[in-house]
Amino acid sequence: MSGLPLVATLGGIGLFLIGMRMMSDGLRLAAGERLRAILAHSTKTRLRALAAGFAITAIAQSSSVVTIATLGFVNAGLLGLGQAVFVVFGANVGTTATSWLVSLVGIGIRMDVLALPLVGIGALLELALRDPRRRAIGRALAGFCLFFLGVSVLKDAFAGIAGAVDLGAFQDGGIAGIALFVAIGIGLTVLTQSSSASIAMAITAAAGGLIGLEAAAATVIGANLGTTSTAALASIGATADAKRVALAHVLFNAVVGLVALALLPALIALVTLAVPDTMEAGAAGIATTIALFHSLTKVLGVLLVWPLAGRLVAFLAGRFVSPDESEGRARHLDPNMLAVPSLAMEGVAREVARLVGTASETALAAVRHGHSALGALATRRRTVERLSGEIHAFLRELQKQMLPEHAVDGIGHALRAVRHAEEIAARSLALAEASPPRAESGGVAARLATFSALVERALARLADASPEGIDAAAADALGRDVEAGYQALKAEILAAGAAGSVPFEAVDGALDRAYALRRLAEHAAKARIRLARVAPPPPESGFGA
Repeated sequence: MSGLPLVATLGGIGLFLIGMRMMSDGLRLAAGERLRAILAHSTKTRLRALAAGFAITAIAQSSSVVTIATLGFVNAGLLGLGQAVFVVFGANVGTTATSWLVSLVGIGIRMDVLALPLVGIGALLELALRDPRRRAIGRALAGFCLFFLGVSVLKDAFAGIAGAVDLGAFQDGGIAGIALFVAIGIGLTVLTQSSSASIAMAITAAAGGLIGLEAAAATVIGANLGTTSTAALASIGATADAKRVALAHVLFNAVVGLVALALLPALIALVTLAVPDTMEAGAAGIATTIALFHSLTKVLGVLLVWPLAGRLVAFLAGRFVSPDESEGRARHLDPNMLAVPSLAMEGVAREVARLVGTASETALAAVRHGHSALGALATRRRTVERLSGEIHAFLRELQKQMLPEHAVDGIGHALRAVRHAEEIAARSLALAEASPPRAESGGVAARLATFSALVERALARLADASPEGIDAAAADALGRDVEAGYQALKAEILAAGAAGSVPFEAVDGALDRAYALRRLAEHAAKARIRLARVAPPPPESGFGA
């Protein structure tokens, strides 16, 4: 091996990259949905989200996997921004588990004696067993042993290179030398898409005597910076929240990298104190020192961002704001209004009016454009959900105040109006997704078109976003007109079906569409009626009591 150290180096890199992939995939498959359950349900507080990110990364042996999964959960709306940020922070700390595996097992124990037979056992388990989870365990075992076999090969290869190549000039180059090894760490991570692989190389190179502690530490810093490329690539085309989570990942590692570089001599001195006689302890002592350095920098990063997390989340919330998200943010609700209930209810009325107007416009688009507007309708529904969430949050805070009777009553009407708006948005999307009714005969098609036009006119009036746009009496009248039109259409469709002039399938399709149109107008009218009762009564004029 000593005669061909470069060839052995390539082989060692290949072995532990393949081993790491097999180990990560096997552990994830063996854990099944448990990892997803932990990520979805164990993130209610900062500390729990941090612990979940750490634990899953330590199990799956890949912070990139956890970060990408977190982006997926955020995209699906299963994790909020604040939760996801701390999951990512925990994942960054969890990635240090690989460093400790390499230093304590890969370097400290001669795994090459046991690796080959255990690789065979793992491969047999994967090939022979039928149960997917048990097969995954065999895959993980084979990957685990291949990984450490690669570490052993690399360590010996680097020792051979160290005897033939003098890197002292690069390692003693001060800032330039450190920058070089940081760049090497970044490059290796971008190429392998695994910071754990880059750090394992740094540890084995240091343990083999190829590079010193400072160069290895700089490579670790570069690997931490390089790992942000995976999250950045995964966030392309993702939702705004997912892009914010990716940015949090980048910012965290940038902070960790800058602080570690600024304090590099002090941190190295600190970890060498923690590992007595580091250089005299041989390869195992050097590997342990680098693993400790990696863990220390990550924990230091968490301690630095923890008190700033609220501001960080607020900063991230202001980035990548899409037009629909901007529409989904409250414009008339201010926490300062909570102390004056009448003023607060005025703001609630205006915000609920915006919500009802947006929902009614969504219904109008569904009636006019149907299936061709699915994308826009899904966006509008998200807007309604965001805005209704902000209104609910404001009303919860308002309920904690000492409120006059009219404000308590107004809150009840506001909640019902919000509920109607949510129903409108959901039913609009369902209407557009539904297949159009089959062509009818006997004048039913024309009658259905007439009723659709009636609903369209009603929704156009009900979509006025100002509280004064249409009063309760007018809204009620529109609702009654639509109801009368629906009952007449229903009777005509049923009569045509009974007479046999319209196929039963066409009757069902026409009735379903008519009912869906009626419900849209009904919810829009009821929302407007409730809205009229949200605003506070006008102040009394004159000087009388």
